[in-house]
Amino acid sequence: MLSRDLTDNQAQPRVIIYSGKGGTGKTTISSSTAVALARQGKRVLIMSSDPAHSLSDVFDVQIGRNEPLKIEKNLYGLEVDTIYELKKNMSGFQKFVSSSYKNQGIDSGMASELTTQPGLDEIFALSRLLDEAQSGKWDTVVLDTSPTGNTLRLLAYPEIIIGGNMGKQFFKLYKSMSSLARPLSGNNIPDDDFFNEVNVLLKQMEDINEFILSPEVTFRLVLNPEKLSILETKRAYTFVHLYGINIDGIVINKILPTSRTVGEYFEFWADLHSKYLMEIDNSFYPTPVFRCHLQRTEPIGADALYDISQMVFGDQAPDQTFYSGKNFWIESQKNQVTSGHREVLCIKIPFLKDAEDVSVERMGTDIIVTVDRAQRIITLPRALYSLDMDKFIREDNLLKVIFKEVQVEKEAMELNVNKNVLDKLRSMRRLKI
Repeated sequence: MLSRDLTDNQAQPRVIIYSGKGGTGKTTISSSTAVALARQGKRVLIMSSDPAHSLSDVFDVQIGRNEPLKIEKNLYGLEVDTIYELKKNMSGFQKFVSSSYKNQGIDSGMASELTTQPGLDEIFALSRLLDEAQSGKWDTVVLDTSPTGNTLRLLAYPEIIIGGNMGKQFFKLYKSMSSLARPLSGNNIPDDDFFNEVNVLLKQMEDINEFILSPEVTFRLVLNPEKLSILETKRAYTFVHLYGINIDGIVINKILPTSRTVGEYFEFWADLHSKYLMEIDNSFYPTPVFRCHLQRTEPIGADALYDISQMVFGDQAPDQTFYSGKNFWIESQKNQVTSGHREVLCIKIPFLKDAEDVSVERMGTDIIVTVDRAQRIITLPRALYSLDMDKFIREDNLLKVIFKEVQVEKEAMELNVNKNVLDKLRSMRRLKI
């Protein structure tokens, strides 16, 4: 559904997800946030979902890969090891995929390597995030993600895996057919362990999809005041809003000082940064924008990271929700001509007015929304199930999908009978009377 409330009565921890273009300083900003919160007395876990982990480098300590390890008082770190997570959660899946490759004549060692399917990094990073958030150990979980492209896949995977209501129904059908075909097909059909693990995975994806839409979870984008970084951040901003996730902050990192003592070369870049800073403020309003200037030395270690947090957030608590906006809502309208009612599903999509290709297709109880290269399957609220999708319109940065009542056409039954035949029938009836 578009919005959900977690059914678990346990208090949810604050979860902050940082992302951005590669090289913008996501790890530094996310780590500085974690240090600041830990030094305020909160129990904090800083996690990395980037396969090329760099938490250990920025803290200058060894970070745990299987279990969180203590960095300093109240602060723990975890660099998600996807191979470990795969073996722990999907051994039956691994066994079937490896066996399938071996049956095709592939070397056993190579077959084992190929069991790490594309996208599993993102799936297990989300799964581990959910486990840690629901463990009751932490007040705040900060997630340092991989560069933007992989992060967008990370957010999309829950719905891609589930595939909407039709995807879940297809999996049930495939499971039933496999149980019938297995006695005839030998080892080419997945066994019960495979289906049980995939069922658990599907349930986890639903839980994750519910979890990341909860008000305790917010997304923050890190960028540099440069053209390519701004363009990629705009695309990510659109994509994340399309998935209904709240973005409560934008962090501009590595801003050059405006001092005229840095030389002609750096003065050019400092002036260019100043122009881009204005563009960023205007583009992402009303989302709050935070700034961090380029430091004289590399911010390595907890103390240096704490100084970064003071520059970015000042006296504000880094874990507060700085902005909250509604991305989906339904409006009721009355057609003045037909007196019929229409329901309008409103989807707020930043930068929609700049998109070249926008489409909406109905697929049962789902709609598929495509905005340029971003696509999402949205399960409709039950109130719209029985309505027909009429059309969609774009109003600035708002996509309106219009649903109308199903028109029941009353076909007038026409009796096309020859008049002479009808007269004969009437005369015969009179004779019988």
